[in-house]
Amino acid sequence: MMNGRRGLVIGILAAFIVGCSLGMVGGILCARFGGHGGPREGGHGGPGPMLEMMEHRLDLTADQKTRVERILEESRRGYAQVRESTHAAIARELTPAQREEWKQMEERFLRERRHGFGRPPWRGDRP
Repeated sequence: MMNGRRGLVIGILAAFIVGCSLGMVGGILCARFGGHGGPREGGHGGPGPMLEMMEHRLDLTADQKTRVERILEESRRGYAQVRESTHAAIARELTPAQREEWKQMEERFLRERRHGFGRPPWRGDRP
């Protein structure tokens, strides 16, 4: 029983670490290569301008571009899976009221991200 719980904790921790790592790398690449909006922000959510910038600055061959594009797409899908599993794991730890508040926090965060950051979204209307 203890090994099962330990495995679950290790799995959740690993998913969190991978998610943070992918998020950090994605953020760095977007900042460096002028990222674009994802599906929620009106963009298509693919490699887009980052791949174009890499192709131009690194003078990628057509074959390299195809392989890099595939890598970026796989990374994006992997990040989405990690984000979803992390979200589900966190939701299991929250009470129904906390889950509702968390949902509202996420919605505020997405609005802020689309329109520029003001005050942190988790501060909301609470003192």
